[in-house]
Amino acid sequence: MRQNALRRFLCSSVCSALLGGTAAVAQQGAASPLSLWQLLEQVTPGQSARMVLPELPPADHVVSAEHYVVGPGDVLLLQIVAPVVQEHVLVVSPDGELLLPRIGALSVQGRTLAWVRSEVERRVRERNPKAEAVVLLQKARTVLVTVRGYVRFPGVYALPATVRVSTAVRLAVLGRMEQSGQKPGMASPPVASMQQLERAEYEPSAVPFLPSYCTRNILLRYADGHMAVADLERARALGDVAADPPVREGMEIVVPEPLPEYPVLSIAGAVRMPLRLAYREGDRLSLLLRLCGGLDLERAEPFVLVYLPQQPVQRVELDSAGMPLRDVVLPAGSAVVVPERPIAGARATGVATVLGAVARPGAYPIEPGRTRLRELLERAGGVLPEAVLELAYIRRQPPASLAADVRLPSEVQLYERFLYSDLRLEDTVRYALEMRLRRSRVACDFVALLRRGDERHNIVLEDGDQIVIPLQGRYVYVGGMVRVPGFVRYEPGRPVEWYIEQAGGYSSAADPKRLRILRGSSYTWLRPREAGAPQPGDEIYVPGQLDVPAWAEKQAELQLYTVLTGAVSTLTFVLATIVNLLRR
Repeated sequence: MRQNALRRFLCSSVCSALLGGTAAVAQQGAASPLSLWQLLEQVTPGQSARMVLPELPPADHVVSAEHYVVGPGDVLLLQIVAPVVQEHVLVVSPDGELLLPRIGALSVQGRTLAWVRSEVERRVRERNPKAEAVVLLQKARTVLVTVRGYVRFPGVYALPATVRVSTAVRLAVLGRMEQSGQKPGMASPPVASMQQLERAEYEPSAVPFLPSYCTRNILLRYADGHMAVADLERARALGDVAADPPVREGMEIVVPEPLPEYPVLSIAGAVRMPLRLAYREGDRLSLLLRLCGGLDLERAEPFVLVYLPQQPVQRVELDSAGMPLRDVVLPAGSAVVVPERPIAGARATGVATVLGAVARPGAYPIEPGRTRLRELLERAGGVLPEAVLELAYIRRQPPASLAADVRLPSEVQLYERFLYSDLRLEDTVRYALEMRLRRSRVACDFVALLRRGDERHNIVLEDGDQIVIPLQGRYVYVGGMVRVPGFVRYEPGRPVEWYIEQAGGYSSAADPKRLRILRGSSYTWLRPREAGAPQPGDEIYVPGQLDVPAWAEKQAELQLYTVLTGAVSTLTFVLATIVNLLRR
């Protein structure tokens, strides 16, 4: 009995130990940290990856280890590959020290990320020659940067250390990004308004609305006292990180104000984007070719002509990529021209559309600047007999030189035309209203061309023109103060009064002296003697009598009686004077 009891006790003890060990292993596995993929697998449909993964600060470019200076607050990831892989998260202390596990402290103040990597790798190998060390920038610190000068929003900006100077300047010119629903509360800018920046002579630059003189001469003052000059155009064209370095704590960025006149370089011709660029010593031909977006390969010759001040023209051959075989150093005032390749027998082709009362309406290819209106109408099968030529018109898009400038608000762009005008206020207001309602129509009289053969109206067509010939009933609309306003069928040669009679005649409130005719073809207001007989599509408008208040009528009567009394008194005085003279 005692042996059986002892056996049962030993079996229960062993089972309890096994079960306890299994539970401990399960509990230990549950408490162990999960990998990135395990975290992503546990994300439910109602969650997002941002709720599980740490959020990284924004960056505007890939970090260059040779130019990124490590500073307090940077988070580094150290992985040591040896017989056992070890990972350590390292944080740079406020005094610029980095604590390496089992190695000691490493001063990284003012050191680049590339130097930190090589130094950590060297120290790890000194301790274990067979080990390999990998150092990564896991999260960049946030630094305070001051931007001032020729910007709209000067002030202090909190930016990730991965952001470059160009982004800080762009935020100070265009406005800081809104975060957490808070709008920027910056100090009053030295520039009066955004229009002052926009009115500067536009040069395609790294920062919109800033002349290239500003973006090529940005002063950088670091916290340790040394200074440098950033050239954002060079960085944009050549990828030179030193010309557009990352921001650092305590950095002061000063954008200079553009000078009234400064030396420039220019490039034009068969390029994607002709431009003018502020000159800096050492500029080369390749810089201009990169900034202009390269050559238009369909039109450009395989060489460029370089015009140097007070020197003969130089011809520089280009390679297949459009880069110069001889990279010429350009002095101030140089100009580069990319000649266009002549194409024998080639002519420009455009498209014009004919709509309305023609036999075959539709789009037709034309030769801009050569094809005329009559020729295109003949190709469209001719005008139908029921067409209303009096209402026909041609719609044309305005040329690029007259198109609206999207960089300027419409009000500023409209009223800046009156800067040197001597027009009166009512004239400027009427002109502004006309510009808002202006239609892109070509001056052309279809009746004179097609019925009277006046070739002066056989205009030359341009690409994108639309010829509209209405097809509708021949009516004249009579409105205003008439008894039965509405459409009256057109009768050739009938005068205005005939149409008024068809509309029931004048009402009691009409003022026939102020009658006007709205010409349907041009929407111009004419007097009856100017318009002649109404035409199809015209509108006859009869205004009403002017509304005069009762007090104004009484005042007018009083003034009339006063004038009559004065006239009678004057006449009496004159007669009395004549009688007295005759008695003498």
